[in-house]
Amino acid sequence: MKNKLLLLSLITVTNLMALNMDEAVEKALNSSHTLKSQEHKIGSSKANEALLGASYRPTASVGYSYANRDFSNFMKTSEESVFNVSVDYNLFNGFYDKYTLESQKHQTASQKWLLQSNIADLKQLTRTRYLNLLQALKSKTVQDEAVTLLEKQLQDSQNLLNQEMIAKSKYLKVKVELQSTKQAQLQASSSVTNAKNALASLIQENIHLEELQEPQANHVVDTSFDNLYTKSLEKRSELKYLEALKKSQESSIDAVNSVYYPKVGLALDYNKYGDEVLPNGVSYGALGSMENEVVGSVNISYDLYSGGKANSQRMIHKSQVLSLTEDIEQTKRDIKLQLQQALEQLKVSQGQIEVAQGSIVEAQEHYRITNNRYKQQLDSTTDLLDARLLLTTAQNNLTLAEYAYQQTVVDIERVLEE
Repeated sequence: MKNKLLLLSLITVTNLMALNMDEAVEKALNSSHTLKSQEHKIGSSKANEALLGASYRPTASVGYSYANRDFSNFMKTSEESVFNVSVDYNLFNGFYDKYTLESQKHQTASQKWLLQSNIADLKQLTRTRYLNLLQALKSKTVQDEAVTLLEKQLQDSQNLLNQEMIAKSKYLKVKVELQSTKQAQLQASSSVTNAKNALASLIQENIHLEELQEPQANHVVDTSFDNLYTKSLEKRSELKYLEALKKSQESSIDAVNSVYYPKVGLALDYNKYGDEVLPNGVSYGALGSMENEVVGSVNISYDLYSGGKANSQRMIHKSQVLSLTEDIEQTKRDIKLQLQQALEQLKVSQGQIEVAQGSIVEAQEHYRITNNRYKQQLDSTTDLLDARLLLTTAQNNLTLAEYAYQQTVVDIERVLEE
């Protein structure tokens, strides 16, 4: 009973330590400095919105001044003091504040869409590197099996050579082929290390190869180009990013047009005067005295000419709008091409898997037959080496086709931003 509990515990711990593709993506998203940087940019943009929104609220200020002369003024006093409270409110600014704030809101929206685009890119990159690592492991396994087969063949050749049943040249041929295959094995091991490091750099964790889990088979249900293209145009954050930037520039044009409107402001001031340090009123002799006053004013201004500044600003923003319009159309073309290539590769990968699955069965049978005939000296060393090469090639082709299909699914998910 204790042994069963121990075994169950080990299985549970192993499952908890295992790493699958979804977990790798989640770890990559949580550890990405690029995403964190973009989130800070969004925070900065929102703070700028709040800054511009302050234009809709009144401003208030408090002031105090004191002066002491070395001679008396005409009122026979050498000291003056004033306490002032001022409240200003912008009643109308030609819609400048409205459209400037609107432009900034579109800027914030564009930053959010850029973050979504970065997230989609990182998901695709993480899934690609995860698949690359699994493919590298499969390729190394194939090379390991090829080395094992050749080592067995070399041992058989050694026995036949000792029995003087084959020429030494045939034995040496197998030995050279084994050395060549071991070189390929070393390269496959290096590819595994590189793929492992590439994935580890994204998730910021050490990767234990034995803990990797194969992703669940994922398939594209709807392969209609028109349907997928329409969906991609609706969901792609790159398009929404550019469209938000375009709206921001259009709002900036409206803000520039505020020069054609007058500007109206309201001010309210309270002043308390004094002829000493503390403002307690000023005596004007026979003219009386003054302690405080309240002044309300309305200010209206209109810019008659600004040296063509507004026209230049308007042209800048209009050029940006035209540029972004072209960028949007080009992005749509790029998305269309991405989808066309991905769907074409999907069909190719499906066909390659079917062919590879059939050829690997035939290659295994061919190697079995050739190996038996070689032991009976009915087939030559070259025949057996060729059979082994066909088997290795078939195994590699199946591995490449299976992961090419999964990679294509990942690419289509990126196009659709899923």
